[in-house]
Amino acid sequence: MRSYILAGLLMLTLTAKSGTAQVIRIGGMRPRPQLTVGDTLTVSASPSVVSITLVPKGTAVASSPVTITTSSSGLSLFSSFALYAYFASASTALSGGSPVSYIPSSAVYGQCTTGTPTTYTSFTSTEPFGGAGAGLQVFSQTALLTLNVSRTDVLSLEINLSRLPQHPAATHTGSIFLEAQAF
Repeated sequence: MRSYILAGLLMLTLTAKSGTAQVIRIGGMRPRPQLTVGDTLTVSASPSVVSITLVPKGTAVASSPVTITTSSSGLSLFSSFALYAYFASASTALSGGSPVSYIPSSAVYGQCTTGTPTTYTSFTSTEPFGGAGAGLQVFSQTALLTLNVSRTDVLSLEINLSRLPQHPAATHTGSIFLEAQAF
């Protein structure tokens, strides 16, 4: 039996000169396995604004990393939970400009030194959520007999346009979703 919660949405705006991003939390939860008592799973992310200045034919790092706190409250005999970041589509992770151009998820990279991608890794895996080939697992954790587990991870982001040498300078927007799964 699996349960999960839609935990967050990270909006990215990218431009050749500057950009901004906004983090919005949204929720909803399904019941966890019966080996838990009074359990809830929450995810929060900050800052609320992240900017990335695109580098033509190069790599640009976000102005600040995103700090993500994942918490499970309640008593659990055996718990396993994971956090995923993903785009809805691998081919159109970000869009913008006129005429409209797209940045694929394969050009967006994430790094979480306390989680799974300890080096910059592209959003190209297929995870339980999101578009096929548009995800990245941030961490996975398993524990016996837990009570009120919480962890904080820092997700650094970058955009690499080296494989998109003809990409036009424009403002692009897209959404990275954050979703935790517990089972």
